[in-house]
Amino acid sequence: MLRSSAAVHPPGAQNGVSQLRSIGGSVVVRPNHLRLLAGDPRAGDPTLVESYRRLADVFHEVLAEQSLDALLVRIADTVGDLIPLDTLTIYEADETKQVLKPVLVRDVYADEIMSTTISFAEGITGWAARHREAVLSNQAHLDPRVRNVPGTPLEPEALICVPLIARGQIKGALNIYREGDAVAFSEMEFEIAKRFGDAAALALDNAESRAQLEHQARTDSLTGLFNHSVFYERLLQSLQESSRTHMPLAVLMLDIDDFKHVNDVHGHAVGDELLRFLAEALRAIVRPEDVICRLGGEEFAVIMDGCGGEDAVRVAERVQTRLAAVDFPGIGRMTVSVGLALGPEHGMNPRELAACAEAAMMTAKAQGKNQVVLYAEDSTRRPDAPGIERDVRSIAHLKMLQSLTGKLNRLNDVREIGEAIAAELRSLVDYHNCRVFVSDGDELIPVAFLGDLSSDTTALPLELLRTRIGI
Repeated sequence: MLRSSAAVHPPGAQNGVSQLRSIGGSVVVRPNHLRLLAGDPRAGDPTLVESYRRLADVFHEVLAEQSLDALLVRIADTVGDLIPLDTLTIYEADETKQVLKPVLVRDVYADEIMSTTISFAEGITGWAARHREAVLSNQAHLDPRVRNVPGTPLEPEALICVPLIARGQIKGALNIYREGDAVAFSEMEFEIAKRFGDAAALALDNAESRAQLEHQARTDSLTGLFNHSVFYERLLQSLQESSRTHMPLAVLMLDIDDFKHVNDVHGHAVGDELLRFLAEALRAIVRPEDVICRLGGEEFAVIMDGCGGEDAVRVAERVQTRLAAVDFPGIGRMTVSVGLALGPEHGMNPRELAACAEAAMMTAKAQGKNQVVLYAEDSTRRPDAPGIERDVRSIAHLKMLQSLTGKLNRLNDVREIGEAIAAELRSLVDYHNCRVFVSDGDELIPVAFLGDLSSDTTALPLELLRTRIGI
C-alpha cells in the first residue's frame, strides 16, 4: 500500500480548468467552468454529460459548507459519490514548511497514514504539490517517485492525486485510490477529479478564512486570550454542567492595581507589556482546561470547573506571588486585586455570578489592593463608596440591559432583534426555550425562538408558533 502515486497528465492540461474565485468572501462560479471544453470529442458522450451534471450539483453543497471539519467529510463523501474508489486521503498543506499533513483518511491503515507527514520533495503526492499538477497513475506502486507509508504493505493500486490550489496557494492535496492488479481510473474520472478539486480547494480556502475571522472575533488581539463574549458563553456552559453534575465552579476576576497610572506615566506600550505578562502568568499557573479571558482594559477572568473556594484562593495567591517576583524597570512590582465567586452558590446565571466576582474584586481594592477576596453578600464594598451596600444582582441585571440595548441599537431587522433578546436573556436565565413575539392586533407573530420545544429536537417553522392574545 503506497499511498502516493505516479503518472503525470500532459503539460497544459489544466489550462482553463480553474474558473472558481472568491470575491470578498463570496463565491463566483463562471459559467464556462462546468461547460465541456470546445472541440472535446467526448462532448456528446451521455455518460460524460451526466457526470458533469452531477459535478455541478455537488459544487453548491461543497462550497456552502461552513465548518472546516464538516467540509472535509463533505469532500470525502462527495468525491466518493462522483468517482468509485476504495480509499482516500485528504492532506493539508503548509507551504511555508513545504509539507503535507493528513487531515482525513478513509483506509484500514488510517493510523499509520495520519502519523506520516509528507515533504513537497518526496513521493508522488509531494511531487504533485511542488509542481502544482494533478497526477493519474494506474500503476502507482511502480512509479520511481513513489514513497511507501511506514507500516503499510506494498500493494498494487491506482491513484489520482489532485493538488488543491486556491488564490495561487497550495491548500492541500486529495488522493483517491483503487486497489488491485487490474484496476484503473479513466481519463474522464481524472478530469472530473481535477474539476472537483477546484471547488474543494476554494471551499477549504473559504472555510479557513471563516475560521480565522471567527477566531479573531472571539479572542483578544493583544494577549491572545478569549474575550468577554466567550467568557459569558463558556460561563453559561460551566453553570449548566455544574448544575447537572453538582460539581463546584469558581470564577476569578483579576484587575491590575494602579494600571491607569502606569499608562499615564510610562505610556501604553509599557501597559501592553504588563497585560501580556499577566496573560502569560495566568496560562502558566491555571490548568489547561480552565478558561482565561481578558474582559477589557486591565480586567481578566478565569473560569475553573470542578474547583472549590479553597483551591481557587490558592490559584489566585500563586498569581500574586508570580507577579511579586518580577521587578519591572521603572515601575517596580505589579500587583492585582482578585475577586472570587462560586457557582451556583453565589449566582445561578452568568451575569449574576460575574457580578459577584466583580463585587468581590472591588472589595479587594477597597481593602487596600493586592488582596484576594471571596464573595460574601453582606460584606461587599467599592473603592468609591466603601460604606454603601450594593445589590449585586441588580447590577448584573442592569449590565445585561445595557448590553442588550447596545446590541438592539445596531439592529434593524425584527427577527434579528428577537434573536438578540432571546440570546441575551439566556445569559441571565437558564431557560428551556424562549419565544419572542410581536403583536399585530390580536395576533402574536413569532419572530424568534431559541431552545427546544421538546425532547424531539426537530426544527419547526416559526409560523407554527403563531397564536392570539388570550390563547
